[in-house]
Amino acid sequence: MTEVTAVYGDDAATFRRVQALLGQAGAQLSWDEPSEGASYADMLTSAKRTGLALVGHQRWRGEGLAPAVVLRDELGVFAQERPIRPVPGLPGRHGDVDLVVVRETTEDVYAHLEHESIPQVFESLKVTTEQACERIARHAFEMARASGRPSVTVVHKANIMKLSDGMFLRTAKRVAEDYTDVACNDVIVDALCMRLVLDPGAFDVLLCGNLFGDIVADLCAGLVGGASNAPSINHASDGTVLFTAGHGDEPQTRGTEDASPLPVLLPSLHLLRHVGQGEVADKLHTALAAVLEGGVRPVALGGEAGLEAFCEAIAGKL
Repeated sequence: MTEVTAVYGDDAATFRRVQALLGQAGAQLSWDEPSEGASYADMLTSAKRTGLALVGHQRWRGEGLAPAVVLRDELGVFAQERPIRPVPGLPGRHGDVDLVVVRETTEDVYAHLEHESIPQVFESLKVTTEQACERIARHAFEMARASGRPSVTVVHKANIMKLSDGMFLRTAKRVAEDYTDVACNDVIVDALCMRLVLDPGAFDVLLCGNLFGDIVADLCAGLVGGASNAPSINHASDGTVLFTAGHGDEPQTRGTEDASPLPVLLPSLHLLRHVGQGEVADKLHTALAAVLEGGVRPVALGGEAGLEAFCEAIAGKL
């Protein structure tokens, strides 16, 4: 039995329904669940202890950083993987996509270094260090090798940001010399966006800095079903791995019977594969695809099935 930290986000009811579905499929997971009113500090302590967390989406409109960002920062998450693959039965623009966006998550313009230099003039600093560039590049090539992926494409804007992105590109190419079994190429980020819309099947692993990775990953999610199909896998320096919903339901369906379980269910499949329960993940994925291809969809995805009915339909296919 593998213990996993449960971070409900802002839709605990949907999260719990996904937990029940995992149990019905035979997943061997036990949950360290937050008590009523638990803080992110409590969840941080739990995640550090278990080394694994399934994290629901948390919308944030307040001051400061979103709680999920704080959780990633405190755990020392340095790499995010966004698998981009269509789900049979979920409408998407391309059916032949099978790529992974690998995103560095500790620096770039997301280093939170902003200030007002003179009234109404704001400066935001882009931080790029060789150490972080090498670490994320090595992570991308190791992941490509371990999963049998043949190539890594370095995404950059080195034609304009010759120092910062120039170092990102040079460092990645130097790291690539240690992985002669994995091809390495590069593409300028704006050209990449155009090419992804036209032919995403041409890419395999996209190695990105923080800002470009955030944008490119969401663009790619839009090719394979949108916000419902945006799971992410977040790796911390101490080995802790967070499986998170990149996005959640729209506000009008969140927390209601109209909600969709996919934003939490899809990252849970990656969690199962990570802990050696791939057969259970495959069984759930097959059941989900059968239900969607049969025309049953939750209200949040334009269908007529409530959350409970949709999950029961999946369970019925297991």
